[in-house]
Amino acid sequence: MTAIDPIAAGAAIVAGLKKAGIDFVATLPDEKMLEVIRAVEADRQLKHVPLCREEEGIGICAGAYLAGKKTAIIMQNAGFLNSCNALTTTSLQLQIPILMLIYYAGDIGDRGFTTLGAVTEPVLQAMGFRSYVLRRPEEIDETLAGAQILADDSKKPVAVLLTKSVLGVK
Repeated sequence: MTAIDPIAAGAAIVAGLKKAGIDFVATLPDEKMLEVIRAVEADRQLKHVPLCREEEGIGICAGAYLAGKKTAIIMQNAGFLNSCNALTTTSLQLQIPILMLIYYAGDIGDRGFTTLGAVTEPVLQAMGFRSYVLRRPEEIDETLAGAQILADDSKKPVAVLLTKSVLGVK
């Protein structure tokens, strides 16, 4: 596995989003995702909407999709869990695809969030969302492009769980 620093990781993820056709990104502040958010904010080809709550991001992404945008939301898995009602009543019910990039707190080797990490994938599965754990920086483009295709074709959110190793953080 190739090591990556956080700034390069942010740039690689933004490049992968753009290659996947994403042109609208909503973000929630998160320490582990800081460089990804900075890279989104700095890219003038992406419409960036900073959020206060994950639930509002689901509605904002739905509106942007209905206006012709390909959307992504960047959040932590605690935020994903907070947004389950909005995802169900908006994205699933109205068939709105959203690429969800979720920091995988509590993943293997991540101290302090073991319970959160233990429920993330089962909740995604129970909601009917396909999900992919991204651990290798060299798989960013392929994973994001494939997940976006699945979101578009299924007309529902698809999650890509971002690990520390792909974000270049400790």
